[in-house]
Amino acid sequence: MEKLNFIKIRREQHVFILILARPEKRNAFSPTMVSEIAYALEVANSDPEVRLVQVEAEGPVFCAGMDLKAFEDPTVDIGNPGIPKVGKSLAELFAQLNKPSICVVRGDVIAGGFLIALSCTYLFATPDVRFTLPEVKIGLFPFQVLALLLEYMPERRAMDLCIRGGSFSAAEALEKQLLYAVLEPGEAELEVLKDAIVANAPLAISRGFEALRHLKKNPQADNYAFLLDELAKLRETADFQEGMAAMRDKRKGHWKNS
Repeated sequence: MEKLNFIKIRREQHVFILILARPEKRNAFSPTMVSEIAYALEVANSDPEVRLVQVEAEGPVFCAGMDLKAFEDPTVDIGNPGIPKVGKSLAELFAQLNKPSICVVRGDVIAGGFLIALSCTYLFATPDVRFTLPEVKIGLFPFQVLALLLEYMPERRAMDLCIRGGSFSAAEALEKQLLYAVLEPGEAELEVLKDAIVANAPLAISRGFEALRHLKKNPQADNYAFLLDELAKLRETADFQEGMAAMRDKRKGHWKNS
């Protein structure tokens, strides 16, 4: 495992935990931090024991977006020679995951921080969190965030959030259907969801994410033949045979991810 400077990673049973760990910079991401996140997601994607990725952050701000100084001046960025450099956006990196992901936000989400929060399959936030898109106030526009917002809401509402450059609460984010849930004390709903995800067949879920990417790339195509073929392939797997046996025996499946 390579040494990481701006994030922390660990695995707890079937859950891969990725923590943004640059609190002194409000977890603003630099090119090196993006490369470290790419490395971590590849580790999670390639580990057959990982069934869920959980993203959190240290400090009072979840993520303040792009570290503009580090992107404009490479000498400001602190490199990590052990990690390959990537030229992809955070949204693109998360889109390549073949596993479910949960983002747990306990601090404010600002600007490009949306790229992480909205890219995960599920988004939770504590009641005090604020979501802010301030780019237009400094002469920029949140182009990549707009692309993600369009997956959640009609285009005019998405544009409104980007144009006004204001902020909104976790409760308002839930109303806008950006959040899966607002975290209540005890966080029972989060734990119930995690248990449900890791209990299900990981290979089937992985193939589902692959199929979703195919459907997005070919929205006008007749995809039913492709989907039927994918279903036929799953029916040949050991996990499907185990699932049928578990249903017959009225027990939980013992998944091999194969």
